[in-house]
Amino acid sequence: MFLKHAKRILLFLICLAFGGIIGSYSDTPLPLLSLLVVTGAFVFLGMEIAVYLLLIALPFSFRYILPGRFEIQTPTEPLLGMLVAVYCAEKIVDRVLQKERPENTFPFLVPLCAYIFVTFLSGINTPDLFGTFKGALRATVYMLFSVIVYAVIQNRATLKRLFIAIFPSAAVAVIWTVIVLIYRIDAWQWTSAYRSAPFTNYSVYGAFTAIFFLICLSRLLFDNSTYDRVLWTAWFVCFSVGLLMCFSRGVWLSVIVTVGFILLQLGRGVTHKKILFMGAACLILLVCLNLPGVYNIIIERVSSAVDISYASNRARLLRWGQAVVMFLENPILGKGYGAFAMLYEEDVALVGSYTAQYQLGAHSEYLQVMAELGIVGLGVWIWLNLAFLRYGFRALKTID
Repeated sequence: MFLKHAKRILLFLICLAFGGIIGSYSDTPLPLLSLLVVTGAFVFLGMEIAVYLLLIALPFSFRYILPGRFEIQTPTEPLLGMLVAVYCAEKIVDRVLQKERPENTFPFLVPLCAYIFVTFLSGINTPDLFGTFKGALRATVYMLFSVIVYAVIQNRATLKRLFIAIFPSAAVAVIWTVIVLIYRIDAWQWTSAYRSAPFTNYSVYGAFTAIFFLICLSRLLFDNSTYDRVLWTAWFVCFSVGLLMCFSRGVWLSVIVTVGFILLQLGRGVTHKKILFMGAACLILLVCLNLPGVYNIIIERVSSAVDISYASNRARLLRWGQAVVMFLENPILGKGYGAFAMLYEEDVALVGSYTAQYQLGAHSEYLQVMAELGIVGLGVWIWLNLAFLRYGFRALKTID
């Protein structure tokens, strides 16, 4: 009993001391250093809890980008960085002590490490070596987080805890955004409608919502075990409504292709699920398209994808062209990780006063990787993607 109260008192004293440091030394690096120390201790004592907290905070981290004078971009990055640092330190200690390695190793470790190596190697041609190395280090931290999640989530119990942690948080963020978009329904197709929402634009919002939509759909279609189908149907409806409010053509195409692929993987004995899902989807789309003004907006949005009169399309072509030029200048290792943002120049005569939504990218992952990392980086990146797809196809064969 005394030990239990002592732990509570110790936690209170730590919080009190940390608050005192922030109040007394707010203009010095000491509060940040104290935060890193506390975060490191927390991660060391509870890595699994740290992963859950990080994923809970994820949907609320897109909006709150920190000022440029900081070396971190979102409030969750200190926890993420410390999580990776502690994990790597533990692995080094285990290797030194020659502890037995776990049988389940990360299935994409070799291509992932090769891709990380290429991001740093591309700094040979970069116009800003420090900027490239800093960006490569940040990208490495984010990539290694997948290794940590795989190490933490090793059984069905931890997977269930992961879902319990992240699904309510994701649902709150999506419902919050849907309410904001309904309130601004006259401008729901514009980025300006996302003010006061957790997400900054429809592309980020759509990509996030699509992930949870597809997870729910996959479980409802493939999982025949005992679970709360009412709850999962509610999650599915929530993210389906959220997806209907998205205005990204890329998200639309990705979801259509993925759903088609999922339906093709269903066996012959579950044809009723296909019919039920496709019938419900067609009915919902029919109702949505008959809402006042919606049909014309969607048709205009789809047709504008190939209309050069739109400044956004001209800006996209300009970015693609400059990415190809950068690749041709350094075809082996590219211009360096992050170099596209450093070297890209907007042509006002071509795009006018249009301000692109993506200020720092080529608006094509393939072209940007090719421009920044060259043919070597593109090859490794494709290898990593193929390894992921191969793993998924092999997993599908294990479904009963």
